[in-house]
Amino acid sequence: MSCWHFSLRRKLLPYIEGELREKDVRQLERHLLDCGWCRELLLHLRDGHHMAQRLPRQAMGNDHPSEFRAMMADAGEEARSPWRRVPAWHDWLERFATPPVLGLLAVVLVAQCALLVVSNRDVLFGQRSGAAATTGALDLHDFHRLDIANLKFNTEPRIATQGYVTDVHTDAEEGTVAFKLVESSNAAGPFVVCEIMSPIKMAAPRDGSYVRVYGVSRFDAQAGRKWYEVNPVLDIAVLKR
Repeated sequence: MSCWHFSLRRKLLPYIEGELREKDVRQLERHLLDCGWCRELLLHLRDGHHMAQRLPRQAMGNDHPSEFRAMMADAGEEARSPWRRVPAWHDWLERFATPPVLGLLAVVLVAQCALLVVSNRDVLFGQRSGAAATTGALDLHDFHRLDIANLKFNTEPRIATQGYVTDVHTDAEEGTVAFKLVESSNAAGPFVVCEIMSPIKMAAPRDGSYVRVYGVSRFDAQAGRKWYEVNPVLDIAVLKR
């Protein structure tokens, strides 16, 4: 597992070269006692440093361009004083970049994401608001009334249509009730599929009863369906039992 203490790892090379301040030396050595990853990195750096020390040194002659000599001078100054290049906020980052703190931040982030999803589930998942579907808040005069056979000509979002109830189906797991409305009790069509969806609380109509349903008009274009629906059903008026 890698180490999150980035600012301490930057001090390994000055530590090897003996250019680290006493306070930083004590801090780094305390860290090395508990961090095998940094100890292994220190060994690799030390081996590389020793190898570099054994290489013959090349003097910089006058044949090098002035820009190159200036660049090497800047690099040497930075290598001699590496801690001066580190902003002060890195020390604060070092103190908080520990596994317990990072774990706590991860928990907070997950909780915030969960809260965001729950508070915006209507937008994210297309769920309908229970408040908007409360039958007591409906003005039934706002619904466009038409026969089942004329649904294909409808352009209004909210409709009211009536017919005989057939094929009532309850899905307890999904919390939905679906049924068909047909214009004639002894004919299979034309029909419209109606669905009562959670969280709307409404009793399922009795099979064979004659009812008027109020709800949202839509067309199910899925393969094998191609039918008109009232989905969700917002209110049901029983006209004949």
